[in-house]
Amino acid sequence: MRILKIKVNGLKLFPNDLEVDFTTTQRIRNDKSEMLHKISPQIHQNNAIAFVGINASGKTTTLKVISFIIQMLNNDAINSVKNNSILNGLSGNDKIVFDIYFSVFSESIYRLETTITKNILSDDLENNFVIESETLWKKDIKSIRAKKNIFNFSGIEPIQIRKGDEEFLPDDVSIMISLNKKNNIKINYEDLINWTNINLIRILGDFPQELIAFLDSSIEYLKTHREKEGGDIEIRLKFKGKSEILMNSPLELAKYLSSGTIKGINVFVNAMMVLRKGGYLIIDEIENHFNKELAATLVRFFMSHKVNKNGAVILLSTHYPELLDEFERSDNIYVTRNDGGISVENLSKILKRNDIKKSEVYQSGYLEGTVPTYESFIKFKKALIQFGVK
Repeated sequence: MRILKIKVNGLKLFPNDLEVDFTTTQRIRNDKSEMLHKISPQIHQNNAIAFVGINASGKTTTLKVISFIIQMLNNDAINSVKNNSILNGLSGNDKIVFDIYFSVFSESIYRLETTITKNILSDDLENNFVIESETLWKKDIKSIRAKKNIFNFSGIEPIQIRKGDEEFLPDDVSIMISLNKKNNIKINYEDLINWTNINLIRILGDFPQELIAFLDSSIEYLKTHREKEGGDIEIRLKFKGKSEILMNSPLELAKYLSSGTIKGINVFVNAMMVLRKGGYLIIDEIENHFNKELAATLVRFFMSHKVNKNGAVILLSTHYPELLDEFERSDNIYVTRNDGGISVENLSKILKRNDIKKSEVYQSGYLEGTVPTYESFIKFKKALIQFGVK
């Protein structure tokens, strides 16, 4: 299953619709040289999608919405999924409508419209959201003759409607459960959003020596092992020319490894799992603990046809303007702003030319809202001057 496009209406933090397109909207010159994944002659997927903006502009929240949608499509109960905090703020008759377009086996395109409301009859704070209604449509991918018709489902009858009295379907689980079971499908994804500020080894095993050497050439090997679930952890670390170090807690690794090496192990191992099977890697603030080259290398892996053979997608947020120059296109970059509410705008709608350095455009302030305002700078400068007065 591949997500093609999402539209969300009713989220309290987004005064207008949130829309993220996973497919190309600009003209395609050559799908191989442009590092895209071809789903059909008219549909090409961007393998790397970036969200950029200043602090508190809504980048993390936007990634959480995408993560929530993936989990909902995977039949997880919406009251128990990670990042369901995006639903907070609903009251009374408020509704959130998710309009999701996806493909299955590159044969069919589906549209799922899911309406979520607050369960006003429940006193259970952990189960206070319900799926009020759902409708699922389907069309043959071969019937699409032009790009403008990809998401046009007018005149197509639904193949399934949530009736509200399904005996065996909980009211917080999507009707996707029947489609997924019938086709034996599930979205493969790794969500690292909640690990942005927690930098600990979270995966056990013998890490590929090539990865360890790439991150720190002074390490001879790093091996972790646990006899059984809940049992003691054994960590063996050896630097070249040094004696082996034995540990029994990932916390101890921080004494010997740099924060960049620890994050690199976590991120690149998860990336390897997604690249092997296809799916989605969601990472917030990719530059956190990383230098620019490591972040760029990760993006390049997802943009490489030789490495990314299964059309895996990396969804990332960043403060690194230079990282944007890794993106040859503009339709896989979204600018987030927060002015009385979060807005997310595709860069291709703002910047019509691809021959301009995106980092320079970002830093120039041309995109508006991507750099601190001059007025706020002056006020802060005056405050600093005043602070220094004794």
